[in-house]
Amino acid sequence: MKSVFIAAFVGISSPDLIKRLASVTHEEGGKWLVSKINYLDTHISAVIKIEVPTAHKKAVQDYFASQDDLLVTFTDALETIIESQHTQLKVDAEDRAGIVNDISNILQKESVELIDMDSHRIGVPANGTSVFTATLSLKLPISANINDLAAEIEALSNDMVVTII
Repeated sequence: MKSVFIAAFVGISSPDLIKRLASVTHEEGGKWLVSKINYLDTHISAVIKIEVPTAHKKAVQDYFASQDDLLVTFTDALETIIESQHTQLKVDAEDRAGIVNDISNILQKESVELIDMDSHRIGVPANGTSVFTATLSLKLPISANINDLAAEIEALSNDMVVTII
């Protein structure tokens, strides 16, 4: 029998950390089904969906948890069968306080799941302002209209430009 769980961790990265975690999973007969791994300076954060023989689940989890520089949590994966569509949006606007909150509120209102967001604030020294730019990976309900969603986000401000990728 197989077990599927989510391992989430944050902490200090090392050059061989991912290799060690993947090797132990493999040695125990498991595999990584989906992984999201991010680095910020010397820190790492990750969410990994792992399938492993049930008899080896504890060994894999114990190894992950034994890493000194990581805070690790585990959750059993839930089976979900929801029809959805995946898409990406690029958002560009003059930076202002609350922009991510406003976009998040629209996504929640429209039942859109934010899969990934890569955002940056870029200073514009010539006029003393900054620009907000983000790429959003989204999971939309099958009934959602991506053009309507893009227009709703653009309506947040006159300078907001949303491009469907």
